[in-house]
Amino acid sequence: MKTTFRLLTGVLVATLLTAPALLAHHSFAMFDRSVERVATGTVVRWAFNAPHSWLYLNVKNPDGTETLWSFEGSAPPSLLTRGISGSTFVPGASVTVSYCPMRDGRPGGGLGWARLANGTFVNPSDGGCDGSEKAIEKWKGWLAAGYSSSTDAQKGN
Repeated sequence: MKTTFRLLTGVLVATLLTAPALLAHHSFAMFDRSVERVATGTVVRWAFNAPHSWLYLNVKNPDGTETLWSFEGSAPPSLLTRGISGSTFVPGASVTVSYCPMRDGRPGGGLGWARLANGTFVNPSDGGCDGSEKAIEKWKGWLAAGYSSSTDAQKGN
């Protein structure tokens, strides 16, 4: 009985000590998940790293200059199960991504789906933005209608 109690107490203490770290790691607070946007750019780098991958794109500004944007995606083990590898995003290729923007206005956000240069859609999302099949299907219609923001698409602007 004493051994069982000590074991359960140890498990409880370990759980309580590690829970905040687990919650902090999976926070999406830096992304505005109330809106999804779309950006098209040229792949600069695909950092296929743990704990999160990062896609870096040069996105053209209205004045013709470019800004480097960064998008956070899922970890390699999760990506591999979705058919996404370290060579999916090729430097120099044109890619369109959906993302939930950074709350602080920096150029980047949480990845949703990505449309590769050959038209194939993939889901590199880590949950910061929706990259599901349902989201891809919804966005196919919105893209065809010329929308680049879920807010505008929902309003019909």
